[in-house]
Amino acid sequence: MGGRGWEWVNSLIAVGGLYLLFRGIIRWHIPVSMLAAIAVLAAVFHTLDASLHASAGFHLFSGASLLGAFFIATDPVSAATTNRGRLIYGAGIGILTYAIRTWGGYPDGVAFAVLLMNATVPLLDRYTRPRIYGR
Repeated sequence: MGGRGWEWVNSLIAVGGLYLLFRGIIRWHIPVSMLAAIAVLAAVFHTLDASLHASAGFHLFSGASLLGAFFIATDPVSAATTNRGRLIYGAGIGILTYAIRTWGGYPDGVAFAVLLMNATVPLLDRYTRPRIYGR
């Protein structure tokens, strides 16, 4: 794990995020797709070479993964508005976060990933717009 107690801090952040989900303040699409994208990529690369790539648990419970998934990426003003758009938006943040952490020069890439995916939100909203009933 991340070490030095930060996994406990991230566990409490996860409890707060689950509370927001339970109360209906945020929707599940962005946090689930972001965390799933990070976990799947980390698991695949960890399986390929465990000595070079960290495990999925490490990526989820260290850094700002949980904070970004529940409190930063779910901002209603800058996030995608449709359900499919939210899934793509969250998965894009997860993929970019993993890429920045693994191959970038920064130890944590959640902020950069959110900013980059915020730039794609108008396109996501345009191409994931639901069909009008009756057409």
